[in-house]
Amino acid sequence: MGLFDLDEINQSESIPEDRSGVLSERFYDMHCFRVDSLKQLINKIPGENEILFLWSLKSFNAFTFIPYIINACGIIEELHIKTYTINRRIIDALLKQIDKGNIKTLHLEISDSLMYRLPLVYEHLQALTSERKNITVSYSWNHSKIACIKTAQHYLVIEGSGNFSENAQHEQYIFLNNERIYEFRKQTGRR
Repeated sequence: MGLFDLDEINQSESIPEDRSGVLSERFYDMHCFRVDSLKQLINKIPGENEILFLWSLKSFNAFTFIPYIINACGIIEELHIKTYTINRRIIDALLKQIDKGNIKTLHLEISDSLMYRLPLVYEHLQALTSERKNITVSYSWNHSKIACIKTAQHYLVIEGSGNFSENAQHEQYIFLNNERIYEFRKQTGRR
């Protein structure tokens, strides 16, 4: 794990502007349990302009950060997820947190290949999100793995090799707190 302050970087560089409720609850609880290992690893939310570099050995996936941040910061005001793939249990767990009021708005940007690779997941996502005003879903030629998370006091960005699925292997993540990078990453890929 490494930690440094973004203000230490050259200041002349600028950045341009399916499942039942019980199953999704168990899935969320499982990730809360896994969060304990994440807490032991970093033991905090990055402070303003701090970056944490993480490497996992199957101990958690990209979704694990969501319950960790809810527990540490409270309500997620905005959640923007850009990912190559997502699975049904993660979709259900995200919607459960929206229904509980823990996530106010969610935007998912997923690879358009999801329609063909995982048609049942695509149909499930469309059926569950089409009538919700606080959720938007877009599809693009996307292979990124980024989560932009705005809370009352933080602008968090998590990016790395892990998708929002349950096939975590050896993954690397960058976990940072910076409003400029949050806004940049939030816009990345939008047309």
